[in-house]
Amino acid sequence: MFSSMLVHSSAANTPPNAPLKVWIYLDESKLSPANTRPVALHEKTLKRLSVKGTGSSDYLSNSEPDDSLYNKIATHVVKIVHYSRSLRAYSAYVRPSQIQELQKLAFVKQIQPVRIYKRSRPIDKIEPASVLAKTMLDTNAYGKSFNQLAQLNIPTVHDSGYTGKGVRIAVIDAGFYKDHPVFQHIINEGRLIAERDFIFNDDNVQDDLSGDTTLSAQSQHGTSVWSVVGGYVPYTYIGAAYGAEFLLAKTERVGSERIIEEDRLVAAVEWADALGADIISSSVIYRDFDNSDDDYFFEDLDGKTTESAKAVNWAFDRGILSTISAGNFAKYYSDGGLHTPTDAYGALSCGAVDLQGTIASFSSHGPTADGRIKPDLCALGVGAYTAYYISLDYLYSNRSGTSFSTPLIAGAAALVMEKHPELSPAQITVRLKQYASFADTPDNRYGWGIPDVYRSVFETGLITEDGVVHSYPNPSVQSVSFRFHWTNTKPSNNDTPFKIYNLLGELVWSTTLVPKSTGVDEIIPWNLKNINGKLVPSGVYLVTVKDGHTTIRGKFLVLH
Repeated sequence: MFSSMLVHSSAANTPPNAPLKVWIYLDESKLSPANTRPVALHEKTLKRLSVKGTGSSDYLSNSEPDDSLYNKIATHVVKIVHYSRSLRAYSAYVRPSQIQELQKLAFVKQIQPVRIYKRSRPIDKIEPASVLAKTMLDTNAYGKSFNQLAQLNIPTVHDSGYTGKGVRIAVIDAGFYKDHPVFQHIINEGRLIAERDFIFNDDNVQDDLSGDTTLSAQSQHGTSVWSVVGGYVPYTYIGAAYGAEFLLAKTERVGSERIIEEDRLVAAVEWADALGADIISSSVIYRDFDNSDDDYFFEDLDGKTTESAKAVNWAFDRGILSTISAGNFAKYYSDGGLHTPTDAYGALSCGAVDLQGTIASFSSHGPTADGRIKPDLCALGVGAYTAYYISLDYLYSNRSGTSFSTPLIAGAAALVMEKHPELSPAQITVRLKQYASFADTPDNRYGWGIPDVYRSVFETGLITEDGVVHSYPNPSVQSVSFRFHWTNTKPSNNDTPFKIYNLLGELVWSTTLVPKSTGVDEIIPWNLKNINGKLVPSGVYLVTVKDGHTTIRGKFLVLH
């Protein structure tokens, strides 16, 4: 059906038949292996899918339409831009007069506009490095980058030999000065695996001097973000996961209006998936668009509605952990100023604190439209020390914004992942939250707070496996507590039963649970009394609970 929003995209000043950028959604029921072809996936992607990707069996996520479908679409558009494996949609430029013919194609399900976002950054200011008051001692090796890492207890992880080695991080931003000395170790060691400019459609994310509108400004932000996670100049600067591998995606056009097109972020997420990303770090977020009729309402921030949230959830299902900026808009919205895709179920949303651990006044917060806590975690975003480039000089400076707390959390996740490569994104998230400063009392300003990365890497605690209900104590004598964590990216809207059976298959006891967000721990106490109020006899018992399409199981022993 033709979206009413598309009509709004034709503004009064726009020529009546001027090309519009739209999503052309395909009808999945009309797609089959006969009219699709597999996408080339990196061996790291295939390994990730086999170990921790719950969406690996969905062949459409690993395929794209073949030439026959592509050519049928191309006949009715001005230009095809991208195909989205996560949305099952083409982004393309079309003239309003072409839309009716597109809708007649049997495999076209819906047509909607690609939103064009006019981004402003009320924070993200640059300050002389000397103005940042220190409350912790620097070390010679880290220079002035020590404070932001010490707040997360990262230097002790580095001292233990973990630097993010083998973990592949995709950084999505506006451009990157690869020539900065802080990145030369990555270049020289071949750890810049790939780069893609989704604006100019080439493989160079440094300034395109003939096309970028504001020279040197285009790549300032991305350079700072990348340095926080990957930079390394001994005795000057060290990033949170300086030993990691990197993919760089340039998606945001920096100019007088700071225009971003949402399909570029979706394309970058899917590009990163195909090239074996383990983690995505993105400070590109959306809410208010160039055309106000396209704006997202607060009700849209429910974790599953926006196109960018769908892409992040899709990546999560495929085993990718996405750290996303919460936003710098708390002062500008009465609802807390969350943007998307930080609302996504698969997003690890990052807020900003100062060196004393106090939440920044600008740091956006939840709850989401469906009541979930956001942000998830916090890191330094007030005066973070970053690499910088201006007027042909490679510099360092203090910068503020959740854009810079986000790569710190991405680096923290990379260190946990290096030590525990088998863990899913949900399990990595649980580890980071379990030892964070507000772990026992999470709220909508701090989330779970500032993580202690050393403890997340080296302590086991009560972290549970995906798909398993654990029982404590086991064997049980007087009572038992069951523990598991929810893994479905989008929780079911319906309550689900938690059931206990004996070995004869008879129902012994049950209760009803409300499905939670992915990675959330659930604890259910039981007094060993059956549905009739009598103590159950000694023996082995089986536990089941439905998590979306997944059944989580466990067993335990009762001894009297």
